[in-house]
Amino acid sequence: MNRFVRVPSMKYVSVKSVSILLSLLLLLFVQSASAADDSAPEITAGVPFFYYTDLPEAVDWYKNKLGLEALVEDDWVVIIRITDSSYLGLVNASGGSLVPTDNKGALLSIETPELEGWWDRLKDVEGINMIHGIEVGGGGMIEEFRMTDPGGYIVEFYRWLPEHSPY
Repeated sequence: MNRFVRVPSMKYVSVKSVSILLSLLLLLFVQSASAADDSAPEITAGVPFFYYTDLPEAVDWYKNKLGLEALVEDDWVVIIRITDSSYLGLVNASGGSLVPTDNKGALLSIETPELEGWWDRLKDVEGINMIHGIEVGGGGMIEEFRMTDPGGYIVEFYRWLPEHSPY
């Protein structure tokens, strides 16, 4: 025996249909609640580590040439703050778990809306080896300028071109 109920803004619907719909909604709710439980734990920061044969020279470069702050300073590692949630670890090659290589395979990219301001601040600083001035890079997606640090790592300051911004 089919029973029907009247649902506002709809015609008559069978009780069985309403029951199936409610069961599906409950299943979706339970699945979404359990999916939230499966989410990754919180991450507060990322810290890449660059290795140097002359750690004091690298520390001086990041602190006194770029003007960044050291949060942790030890004999074998220094942690430099780039932003409130991004950092760079500078490691003494004799004290870390890796060794420096000629082919770095990594670069440090620092995003800023004030690209010209950083360029003006750094372009004439003694001890900063500029690779190039402000130009379009990243396959036409950004404006950037690049330099090398004392260990040979490339450091780039960049700004997204408006049509490519992920924000």
